Amino acid sequence: MTEWRLFDGDAPHVSTLEFHRDRDRAPHLEQLAHHDRLHHAAKLVRDLNPASVVDLGCGDGGLLSLIRDIPSWGYDWQPSNAAGWAERRVTAEALDVFEAREVPRWGECAVMTEAIEHLAQPHGIVAWVAENARYVVASSPAYETATSFSECHAWAWDLDGYAALFSPYFEIRSHEIVGWTQLLVGEARR
Repeated sequence: MTEWRLFDGDAPHVSTLEFHRDRDRAPHLEQLAHHDRLHHAAKLVRDLNPASVVDLGCGDGGLLSLIRDIPSWGYDWQPSNAAGWAERRVTAEALDVFEAREVPRWGECAVMTEAIEHLAQPHGIVAWVAENARYVVASSPAYETATSFSECHAWAWDLDGYAALFSPYFEIRSHEIVGWTQLLVGEARR
């Protein structure tokens, strides 16, 4: 079981608005490396049959566009991603919910795909999500290590490490590899 902290100091530069302010929109739904992950995450959400979904770190709305028949909305703070929301006909708002730990509107299911590896305090975020949502669908790279990781990431986990991050707060219903990504589904332990 391994978890790697990939930064020095209190806060990683990759978790700041300054780092993300001028980054290009990432149309993950159209990108081969992310396509299968998003479609599989949408299937996992559907399998839960939640009354509503909030996507924390929704990017340009790719996942939301795949589940638009379920009441769903998202939040993201990277300015370039906002252009995708109207194009994909999804409801999203520009807001850094992770730093503020304030979500204007929670859903029964919270989605965090390719989000928490960018954050300063992923353990606190997982606990916070468990207090507010019944289910979580989360993903992170499956094969990053302390010596091989994206420059945009502050944390990395092997499969057991990722499960250990969630298991104090969520009963893990499934945890699988899809391409280069690990996808986890959990139900809050409350």
